[in-house]
Amino acid sequence: MFRFWYRFIPKNISIISRGTADLAYERIAPEISSYMGGVFEEICRQYLWKQLLENKCKVKFDDLGRWWGTNHKTRVQEEIDIVASNSNEALFTECKWTNEKVDLNVLKTLISRSELFPYKNKYFYLFAKTGFTKGCIDEAKKMGNVKLVSYSEILNL
Repeated sequence: MFRFWYRFIPKNISIISRGTADLAYERIAPEISSYMGGVFEEICRQYLWKQLLENKCKVKFDDLGRWWGTNHKTRVQEEIDIVASNSNEALFTECKWTNEKVDLNVLKTLISRSELFPYKNKYFYLFAKTGFTKGCIDEAKKMGNVKLVSYSEILNL
């Protein structure tokens, strides 16, 4: 609530206080999707903590957070939404707040980025607002160390 308030209300307070909520909505609505991306990542972090505390997470991580750095092979900046690890293993996570289903390329990119880390055991979580393509689901099943979590699944906890 506070994040939403400080992002949208102060710059629209004058028009809101004059009773023109429709105009405020017109200004806020185009930014909601990008705003929700960060909110969704926080929801995913909370989900992972809950999984850990309920002993349902493959990685008994010490902490988690966002990672970004330079890929030494490509010399390009890379980012991983959530990395959770302990000294032996790691969990790599991508969170997608989009109206399209998450496809196999997202999983492949995450796996590629995980190769920047020396962990022996690696696990992958993909979180999606609207679900996953058949190709992504099939590959996740085949790999065995991938968990696909849709927003509706998080809501049903």
